[in-house]
Amino acid sequence: MTAWRRWIADLFRRGEPRRGGTVASRLAEFESGGEPVIAAAVLADGVWRQGRLKAGRYRLVWWVPGESGVLDFSRRDGVVESLGGVDVGNGWTIDPNMVVLHYRRGPNVTHLAVPPAELELVSRILPLPQRRG
Repeated sequence: MTAWRRWIADLFRRGEPRRGGTVASRLAEFESGGEPVIAAAVLADGVWRQGRLKAGRYRLVWWVPGESGVLDFSRRDGVVESLGGVDVGNGWTIDPNMVVLHYRRGPNVTHLAVPPAELELVSRILPLPQRRG
């Protein structure tokens, strides 16, 4: 392959979306960027876990600092079905003023709690339905 063809192939390869990679590499990519980071919580195994939510261009990434593993939220992978308040009887100990997003990805629903002031930021990435209570 000539140098010119290699250069063209590299140019097109750079334009492709990056998929996969290790969790650490995806997290490092988000931590190094200038996107906003906000406090958020996810309901996992019946318990709310507080972590960080970083807004990228096309997705939100949630993680707990110091632990491995991330959750991605994007309009390509799922949809926010509804918004609601916090059910305090469900192990909630973080902040009663958070808004809970019911994010459906296939048959699974993930509950993501964010501060009300950050709904505008979240809505730039995930279309939000009208809030009901």
